[in-house]
Amino acid sequence: DLPRPSLSAEPGTVIPLGSRVTFVCRGPVGVHTFRLERESRSTYNDTEDVSQAGPSESEARFRIDSVSEGNAGPYRCIYYKPPKWSDQSDYVELLVKGEDVTWAPPQSQLAPRACPQ
Repeated sequence: DLPRPSLSAEPGTVIPLGSRVTFVCRGPVGVHTFRLERESRSTYNDTEDVSQAGPSESEARFRIDSVSEGNAGPYRCIYYKPPKWSDQSDYVELLVKGEDVTWAPPQSQLAPRACPQ
């Protein structure tokens, strides 16, 4: 069985409107393609630009140069290591922060301020 990939966001998961974010998907050595998926599997990016992250790890980076409200939401990644696709990573929830608004479902540990009940 293939190990599940891991997904992280740099510099973090709360990004001001118009700023840059990079999703980093990591898997084992020998990955042919990494795929970053939005919540619906119909929206995804594939890359074969796979780099070696360590002796037993490879990674791919997916950059969004200027995030908008439309980029907010859950992301996950999978990879293709012939002859099959891996399982999906855990979701990473991207929050896009405007001047006074955060576009995303409220999550108590990530919310910048307490929400009234």
